[in-house]
Amino acid sequence: MSEAGHVVWPSTSNRLWEFDYSLADSPDAEGLVVSQVRFRGRLLLYKASLPSLRVQYDGNACGPYKDPLSYSNAQPTTRCPGSRVCIYSYVANGFQCLGVESFHRIGAYRLTDRFVFVDDGRILCRLYSAGLQCPVTHRHHAYWRLDFDIENASNDAGFEYNTYTGNIGWGPGWHMKNPEITRVKNPASQRRWAVMDLGSGRGYFVLPGLNDDVADAFSSHDIWFLRYHSNEDQHGRQGSASDDALGPLLNGEDLNGQDIVVWYSAHLHHHAEDGGNDWHSAGPDLVPFNW
Repeated sequence: MSEAGHVVWPSTSNRLWEFDYSLADSPDAEGLVVSQVRFRGRLLLYKASLPSLRVQYDGNACGPYKDPLSYSNAQPTTRCPGSRVCIYSYVANGFQCLGVESFHRIGAYRLTDRFVFVDDGRILCRLYSAGLQCPVTHRHHAYWRLDFDIENASNDAGFEYNTYTGNIGWGPGWHMKNPEITRVKNPASQRRWAVMDLGSGRGYFVLPGLNDDVADAFSSHDIWFLRYHSNEDQHGRQGSASDDALGPLLNGEDLNGQDIVVWYSAHLHHHAEDGGNDWHSAGPDLVPFNW
């Protein structure tokens, strides 16, 4: 089964945000999906989803697990009792926001998969987690797949910022990432990333969240810049409990002026001493520039 719809927000006369959404069952269990995302009438994302969620317990005391977020394990909430996809408006820090989320129960885990669309163009991608499947400290490794189509599907490029990089033509700290590549976070150099349309100069930053942590041996990278191929969109079938299976997608293809897909991973710590009742969150911010 599935649930799907179309959103224009805040109104049909003021189309600040417009997108489709869906929440499906296996084999297409990739969490909440937003597609054909437009801000102020301009396309920025062909599709964004959370196709892989892997759980690693200290000392391999349990698992590892792969927990697909699907329609079947989603539940209505008191905020939206009649739907498994909850859509609501609110104000935070003076900004008008639109939340789109699904709440899931998998064993003892309670999980909320949320996108927040802010009136200044930001998209906040978040996973919230509570509950202990085993009384052992663990990490939820969440993988967002962000298929950028800024302005259109072609002519995009990927960039990385570090404090130690000079101005080599893209502004202080920025350099182009080409060909396909995977990277890890580096808080010391304020490392962040961006995807930009080379024609218009419009783009979006991909900023690590405060709780996103850094890759480890189990989940060995934090971001992947890949050239789009339709057969590489595996939906909920991407990877397994023991392997994210993203490595084989890296084959050195040219990214300059291409259709770019970004995979981003956050590593959400859940300490056993918390007892399973506290909620933890992680995920990147997508922030517009030159829009």
